[in-house]
Amino acid sequence: MWRSVTRLRPRRPGPRPRRLLAGALALGTVLAGLAPATASASGRGVDPYDAVDQFIGTRLDTGQNKGNSAYGDTYPGATVPFGMVQSSPTTYRSGDGDQKGGYEYTADRLRGFGMTRLSGTGCEGRFSAFDFPVLPYTGELPDGALPVSPATRVTDYYLPFRHDREQARPGYYKVRTDNDVSTELTATTRTAVSRYDFSGAARSALLIDVAGSNNRVFGSQVTVSGNTVSGWVESAAVCDVGGRYRAYFSTTFDRPVRAFGTWRGTTVTPGSATARSTGTPHGAGAYLVFDKGARVTAKSGLSYVSVAGAAHNRDTETRSLGFGQVRDRAARTWREALGTLAADGGGRDRRVTFYTALYHALLHPNVFDDADGRWTGYDGQVHQVARGRHEYVTYSGWDAYRGQAQLVALLFPKVGDDINQSIVDMVRQTGTWPNWPHLNQSQQKMSGDSLQSLLASVDAFGSTHYDRSGALASMKATQSLPATATRRAGAQQYFSTGFLESRRGGAATSTTLEYAVDDFGIAQLARRLGDRDAYRTFMARAQNWQNVFDDTTRQIRPRDRTGFDRGFDLGLRGDQFDQATGYQYGWLVPHNVGTLIEKRGGIARATAELDEHTKDLDAGVYGVTGAYLSNQPSFSMPYVYNWLRRPDRTADVLRRAVTELYGTSPSGLPGNDDLGSLSAWYVWANLGVYPSVYGTADLVVSAPMFDHVRIRSAGTGRTLTLRADGVSRGRVYVAGLRVDGRRTTRSWVDEGFTRRGGTLTFTMARTPGTWGTGAGDVPPSYTDGADARNDIGTTPAGRGDLGSLDLSGNSLSRDRLAAAGAAPGARLPLGATGAVFTWPDTAPGEPDNWIPHGQRIALGGARGTGITFLGLATNGPAQGEAVVEYTDGSTQRVPVGLTDWTPGTDYRFGNVPLVTTEGRNTAGGGSDSAQAKVFATAPVALDPDRRVASVVLPQGSDRGVLHIFDVALTGGPRTG
Repeated sequence: MWRSVTRLRPRRPGPRPRRLLAGALALGTVLAGLAPATASASGRGVDPYDAVDQFIGTRLDTGQNKGNSAYGDTYPGATVPFGMVQSSPTTYRSGDGDQKGGYEYTADRLRGFGMTRLSGTGCEGRFSAFDFPVLPYTGELPDGALPVSPATRVTDYYLPFRHDREQARPGYYKVRTDNDVSTELTATTRTAVSRYDFSGAARSALLIDVAGSNNRVFGSQVTVSGNTVSGWVESAAVCDVGGRYRAYFSTTFDRPVRAFGTWRGTTVTPGSATARSTGTPHGAGAYLVFDKGARVTAKSGLSYVSVAGAAHNRDTETRSLGFGQVRDRAARTWREALGTLAADGGGRDRRVTFYTALYHALLHPNVFDDADGRWTGYDGQVHQVARGRHEYVTYSGWDAYRGQAQLVALLFPKVGDDINQSIVDMVRQTGTWPNWPHLNQSQQKMSGDSLQSLLASVDAFGSTHYDRSGALASMKATQSLPATATRRAGAQQYFSTGFLESRRGGAATSTTLEYAVDDFGIAQLARRLGDRDAYRTFMARAQNWQNVFDDTTRQIRPRDRTGFDRGFDLGLRGDQFDQATGYQYGWLVPHNVGTLIEKRGGIARATAELDEHTKDLDAGVYGVTGAYLSNQPSFSMPYVYNWLRRPDRTADVLRRAVTELYGTSPSGLPGNDDLGSLSAWYVWANLGVYPSVYGTADLVVSAPMFDHVRIRSAGTGRTLTLRADGVSRGRVYVAGLRVDGRRTTRSWVDEGFTRRGGTLTFTMARTPGTWGTGAGDVPPSYTDGADARNDIGTTPAGRGDLGSLDLSGNSLSRDRLAAAGAAPGARLPLGATGAVFTWPDTAPGEPDNWIPHGQRIALGGARGTGITFLGLATNGPAQGEAVVEYTDGSTQRVPVGLTDWTPGTDYRFGNVPLVTTEGRNTAGGGSDSAQAKVFATAPVALDPDRRVASVVLPQGSDRGVLHIFDVALTGGPRTG
């Protein structure tokens, strides 16, 4: 469908000074104009700022074994929204040596206080970050030296601690470790400000472990100069999958350094001012000695450009500010950020979990440009960000596209602008689309190509002040054949045939679904920009999910070149579904749920299956049929009930999820938060609306869990108000809805409302009613492209990289086809039957045949005595059943059987070879000597007195893959 879009008047970017005033926070202009939320301003209950509990999500629930960690992997510490710095502790458990790489609540020691952190990632033990940890030390210094080099035994310097001596509030952290040192942390965007109180200790020293990062270290250096220590580290990016980054710091102290030294490897050298190491963990660092009982404040600038950049960041943001002033400014920034979403009602626990989730959702992505606008790109070169903009890095694409990016774009549209421009910058510098870049490292992690969907969603929410045409141009250039600029695994096969065959492994089946979601996002961006050709191309690919839908079992399941694997256990996580089961991924067609429901057998059957699926909301991946709402593939699943005309059950599942899976304890996050995506999902669940159709700003309505919510988009006049009086009194079902005062029974609102803002007024009831249950009430299913050709089976000589017919890279030669009479647009008669086929008139690299999944081909009301199909089978023979639709509404089932394209003389099903070529093109640019044939099926008799409106191609095939190039009606005597 080509849907009109309500276009907003372009927003004029306001002045945003490039050089920040001393002590200013980089996001100050983003948040400007928002009044801090208070208990009175936000309604009854605990204040949003006070509600944040940073310890939620810090404990691994060892009683659960669901496939991924039952552990939020969040952390207490000091940062500001989207800050470059995350000053925070990281833990060590002395009982078993477990350190995880993050903060784990059951640990008993701290590994120090680092400057950087990733919130909620998987890859346990390889979380990355925790750069430049500092350890307060009060022990002996024999002959002015440390007793042992940290490179030899760093655990000697770890700090025993207890939770009852910890405090954490947004922008602030404090702990008194068992060595009687009180450590306080706060931060600006690019600077960590720390205060160490040694007043109760025998000695006062700080160890700066420049090679103490979580992941592998490839090099490090430290230099002491008076009251300043600086240096750098080069370390592996998150998950240690190939990328490495270099970070720089510069720290000044407000108390005189009385003595110092360094260590390099196993050697500790008192009085040494510099040390450098290569790949040794903790291989280089410095220690500083202060007066006994000193109270030392350290200001540590961070940069990914240079030591000088780190020093400039520190001086620009904190030069004249004391620790308390920085802490107060960080608190004020967080009050403003959390105040963008003011919720009224809810008990204390609900508000704590809600505002903690919002806090976690605003930690990433991160500002990457220095205070002077310089930043190191993905190409290793130093770039200058445009005036008034920021460069953002670190995107968990597979996770963030399912709601976290949309929440950021709704609350902070200008941040959304910069996020999208930053992604475009990354693509320009790398020439492709990485799917999980960390800092300025272009890397792949997880399946799919999700930053395309993420960018399209942010754009849909109104963050359009970036190079939109450049973004779309790069998508078109990289996500097309030849597959030389894409980073999609199996792209040659997917771009050519529309699915990844199961023998590839690597989560082939779920990756096909993810690619379809990505292509839908590209199509929606193209639609908004008026590029109809790109829209048609990518919408056709958005329907590729149907290639892995098995009509026999009515399930999405692995498909090989020889057919569907109907013996595959859909209840197991394996090499076909990424971090999920086939039952969980079986609902992930967010842009075309209506067709999915039809294919699953209709509303009654799909409802029964979804009811069964949601009996267990967090089943994991080991031999289960239930959901897994603590992991991303299940995020959109509850909202399928809206398409099933049961929005009340959407509300039921969400209410169960937020009650059963989330809580206020350290284990209150049921899975890895993945840079805030799990937390963002929780926020949406409580709001009662969710951007379930990824790539758009359509909001599917469930039921608010607060009586009143006001959402204010920072820096703009956009406000969304949700009024649901009675929720706190047990009225949990929507009985009616008004959109800006106009009554509607639709269980969704379109993206025009999302972009301009407005008011949703709910009538709430204690029991389900009829609201949202009508056929016209369901959210949209985007069906454009569903009937388009979806396989590129013909290629020019020497260009086999422009298509594939058989999933192994072989294709029909366009040149040899033309020589055999099948040039583009050529007419091919079938003997005396009167049927005349037309060879597809397509350009090289365009789809030229149908791999059937139920596409409808219009025949214009023509009369015919029979019907015949032009095509072939690969890895066949193969057969299925088509349906002829007459104009009077009646139908007729028609068998379709096709012979393998390299059959020798073994023709099946009465097929007649119409085209024969000698040699096929191969993906490597060569050709083989195989003789290939294209067949016409034996005509099947039709009622000549009726007119044929269309024919619906088979939903699939018994084995192999059917390929249909054309359909024709016979005009001779009735046959069959």
